[in-house]
Amino acid sequence: MDRSLSAPLPDRQVGQPAGPAFAERYSAHVLPKLLGGFDLVSLFLLNVFWVTNVTPLAAGGAASFTYWVIGGWFFFIPCSLVIAQLAALFPVEGSIYIWTRHALGPRWGFFVGVCAWLPGVLSIVNAAAAFVACLQALNAGWLVPSWQQGVAIMGVLAFVGIFSCQRTRVVQNVLNVAALLMLLATLLIGAATALGCWRGHAIPTSLTDARSFTITWGSQGNLALLGSVVLALMGSDMPLALGAEVKDRRAISRHLTWGTAITLVGYLLFTFALLVVEGASTAAATVNPMLLLIATVDHVSGKVGGNVMALCLLFYFLMIPVALNVCFARLLLVAAFDGRVSRWFAHLNRQRVPTHALIAQTLIAGLFASLLYLLVPLVGLFGSPASFTSETYNVLGASLLLVWAVSFLFPFLDVAALWLRYPHWFRVRRVIPKPLLTFSMLAGTLVCAATIVITLFNSFIPALISDASWWYIVGLCTLTWLTICAVGSMLTTSEAHWEEMQQIGSHHH
Repeated sequence: MDRSLSAPLPDRQVGQPAGPAFAERYSAHVLPKLLGGFDLVSLFLLNVFWVTNVTPLAAGGAASFTYWVIGGWFFFIPCSLVIAQLAALFPVEGSIYIWTRHALGPRWGFFVGVCAWLPGVLSIVNAAAAFVACLQALNAGWLVPSWQQGVAIMGVLAFVGIFSCQRTRVVQNVLNVAALLMLLATLLIGAATALGCWRGHAIPTSLTDARSFTITWGSQGNLALLGSVVLALMGSDMPLALGAEVKDRRAISRHLTWGTAITLVGYLLFTFALLVVEGASTAAATVNPMLLLIATVDHVSGKVGGNVMALCLLFYFLMIPVALNVCFARLLLVAAFDGRVSRWFAHLNRQRVPTHALIAQTLIAGLFASLLYLLVPLVGLFGSPASFTSETYNVLGASLLLVWAVSFLFPFLDVAALWLRYPHWFRVRRVIPKPLLTFSMLAGTLVCAATIVITLFNSFIPALISDASWWYIVGLCTLTWLTICAVGSMLTTSEAHWEEMQQIGSHHH
């Protein structure tokens, strides 16, 4: 039987507001419980563990380890603890959207959901671009013009749209294989680094001078690395957007523990490998991060090791946009169940897959990709197409990082609000000790706020855009995105209400 929400929903009277209770109950009713602990760990890694994030950090030298420690202890681990507590309170579909709705009300919930969803859609494009970068690393003559990269990315997005609409269990099995291959790639680069050290390979980066680990300020400072670290560690809440599809609730806390540990160790190992084998200066001069990662294994283990590394990365980054599409589509799905966006997004096919939400996201990602890689390079008014593409990409990335950082403030704020409003819930369902939960809320909020300020006032590309110009260009773009989120949330809610009125009218007739 086809599960579509074009007809009146079960357990709900026509004209009755949907509300969080209905959205949560209906999600649990219609979505199959298929996901286990390893499935959630795989989704966690595919959302968070992007090894392309390591290159700009390795370019910062030994100080990158200082920022990994700060980001890990004061943002990533607190975020996982807070998410574990929120999931214990609301083990339902929708993650940040439903959590904020309960804590701060429906308007804030939907606004924060949109702020989380919009950067997620652009991340689908970035992941597809990373796949294309991996192809370029295999052959420097492939996909050189930006229009060819755009066409290749559009092809990847077409695959993503088709494959993510398949049966959830089939898609998840393939995602699990991708996560295992990423673990193999991590072991490969670790083994290559150990082999290089054992052979007496000269280490190009100083790791013994304590001064190289320090945080520095000013025009030649390294504060911008904090934004890179926090960006690399965002996305840990997204596997729980599929909360109603988890078979065993114990898998929620376990996957957060394993996912957090594997991601932190993996990032540290990749950073160490790049600094020991290639060096900070090589990382800073490398445009294609995939080329550097493959070369790190290739230089020590030979072509065979490098080719295996390339295949692992190629498949992993092909599956990342699929995982993102699957996770972020659940935000649209729950918002449709909740009556905040059009009921069209709530359509489920015979296999209970939200095909309309998945296809819509793919089309929106394709629009972003066509603008960035096909239209922007044609504009010659702002300098060379190559430099303009780089400027546009980095400004968009920084502004969307700020939007995402704003949304990531809310898990910490949600716990605080829920603790104040419903203290009895925490007496019954508290899974994190009070001191640790308090520390997590404070540390995570401060690091998010610091990331917003530092990203706003430190240019990602100082050679092209100075810090003096960067802050107002990125600030204006961020305000534009936030305005789009606010206006979009109001318009889509109005559309949903109009559909509700139409349904009431047809019911009365």
